[in-house]
Amino acid sequence: MNAPRLRVFFALWPDRSVNIALSDAARRMHRVVGGTRTRDDSIHLTLAFVGDVDGEQLAGLLAPPARLTVTRFTLTLDSWGCWPRNGIAWVAPSRVPDPLRELAAGMAAWLRAAGFEVDDRPFNPHVTLVRKAQCAPLPDSAPSIEWQVEDFVLVRSALAPAGSRYEIIGRWPLKF
Repeated sequence: MNAPRLRVFFALWPDRSVNIALSDAARRMHRVVGGTRTRDDSIHLTLAFVGDVDGEQLAGLLAPPARLTVTRFTLTLDSWGCWPRNGIAWVAPSRVPDPLRELAAGMAAWLRAAGFEVDDRPFNPHVTLVRKAQCAPLPDSAPSIEWQVEDFVLVRSALAPAGSRYEIIGRWPLKF
């Protein structure tokens, strides 16, 4: 019998105040584009999708190398839009902070070296707020959300009929 596999990804997970601001932005966006709003308890910024892993692989993912630890940084989410091809409405930074770029690149290199398949597309940091959106033009004024990023997490994703449920299974602080 095969051991159970877990579906996992690395992410930035907002604290309560940032989550409230992102939830408000999601409500505003949803009024314009329709679709299905991301549940408040699921809002995050994906750093790297790993996929299905077994217990041995999970143990390795729970011990990321020290070189992944970058300096804490401020992420300003001040741009929003919608991708018609996949119906995703999002918020994103208009300028990607260097520590975020370094963290994502270091994570991708580590995962590749460990034998995981990593998306080859350039890193495009965004927070998905609405799925199945009818991409109507959004108001010019995007919310500006200041996020003090202090850590990153490993998340287990359990697929369910009502949508994926997420559980944080590892958390690592960034440097001061």
